[in-house]
Amino acid sequence: MEKFPKKNIFRTPENYFENLPDKILEKRKPKALQYYLSGMAAAAVVIIGFFLFNNNDTVTSSINYQTELNEEVEYYIESGVWNVEDVLLLADNPNELLDDITEEEWSNQTWIDEGLLENEIFY
Repeated sequence: MEKFPKKNIFRTPENYFENLPDKILEKRKPKALQYYLSGMAAAAVVIIGFFLFNNNDTVTSSINYQTELNEEVEYYIESGVWNVEDVLLLADNPNELLDDITEEEWSNQTWIDEGLLENEIFY
């Protein structure tokens, strides 16, 4: 070991320790911004996913509820528990309901010859 020179062969560049804090902060800034942006993106994904999941469930449950309600109303009508007046009293807009029923009945009607209908008189 005595053959090796005892001279310090390591040197620091000029102003290394004076510029070191600035260099460290410069390298740290993009990572902080990157973490901030990735955190915001993750939060946005969670919020959007929550609203999509909630909205889909609401639509499905509303459709299922309406289907069950329609089946129950048809059951009461067919079993004779409710009559026409009861159904019209329960409707929000009975005139619209009557118009829908009339339109459905007339659309299902098949007419043999349009010319005969013009000459006929209905009493």
